[in-house]
Amino acid sequence: MTATACAESKSANPASSYMGIQVEMLRRLHHSTVDLYIQYDSGSEPVLYYRACGPLEADQTSRLLESGVRQVFVRTDEFHRFASHLLDTVDSDTERETVPPCERFAALQLAMAVEIEHAARLVDSGPYVAVADKLGRDLTTMLVNNNVLPSDLFRLARHDFLTFTHITNVASYGVLLAERLGLCDGSQYESLAKAAILHDIGKRFIPASILQKPAKLDPEERAIIETHPQRGYEELCTREDMAHEQLMIVYQHHERFDGKGYPVGLQGDEIHPWARMLAVVDVFDAMTGIRPYRRPATAADAMDYICKSAGTHFDPEMVACWNSMMAKS
Repeated sequence: MTATACAESKSANPASSYMGIQVEMLRRLHHSTVDLYIQYDSGSEPVLYYRACGPLEADQTSRLLESGVRQVFVRTDEFHRFASHLLDTVDSDTERETVPPCERFAALQLAMAVEIEHAARLVDSGPYVAVADKLGRDLTTMLVNNNVLPSDLFRLARHDFLTFTHITNVASYGVLLAERLGLCDGSQYESLAKAAILHDIGKRFIPASILQKPAKLDPEERAIIETHPQRGYEELCTREDMAHEQLMIVYQHHERFDGKGYPVGLQGDEIHPWARMLAVVDVFDAMTGIRPYRRPATAADAMDYICKSAGTHFDPEMVACWNSMMAKS
């Protein structure tokens, strides 16, 4: 760490916007390149806890957790710098073999945040597809054949209302469930991960006032939301780098096993297996994530709903498999 970088981190923008970081993410760091803050009361302004470039003691994470602190905060304009440093640390030659895949996933999720959020806002979908391609390869390398437990991934994954959070969670859960079900062959895991990252690309056409509405949608708003699979499919279907099964994830992930989904109302085996699989993990992550209009469900409550909806909303075989995987710890 250069003196210049340390000096820059100390002259932070006085904006009051912060991003939360799981305390566990500090475990591998010997120092942070940015200031860290703690929020003592819900709704209050975070206060400075750690000055950038100072040492992070080995037991600092444990002390925070023991005192009930689950998150530290960094300023939003410094978030990418922190995340990049974290990913460089856990992916270094000295750490790579000792860092569990779930921790590497959490670091990658943070490091890709800015790039994903930026690409998702562009009119041209090309950069978003390119990000999905790279991230899909990275996730597959981390997760396939590494005996990763979904419950461990859930513990370290973010659950906030941000684009990068939902798509990286869904893609990772999807890869793990597809591996257990045997849905993919070899390099197909990368294709599935890429498609899962792109599954909600059609929401780029939905007004933010609807996506972020802190109340129940009215019928007209619901109809607009339900156009996103069709819009996403139409945007991607002419690309030569998108295979049929990838397009079916985008187009069919809101179809239901009983035929009451959208946009077409397909049922059972009419729905592509990749889309039937993604429907399970998509709803699981949506239920356990923070949304403007409700509190997040616990993993247990989300699984209870999904299990009760087997045979109606979801493919029963895929629900049984995901439930079995989530039960392991």
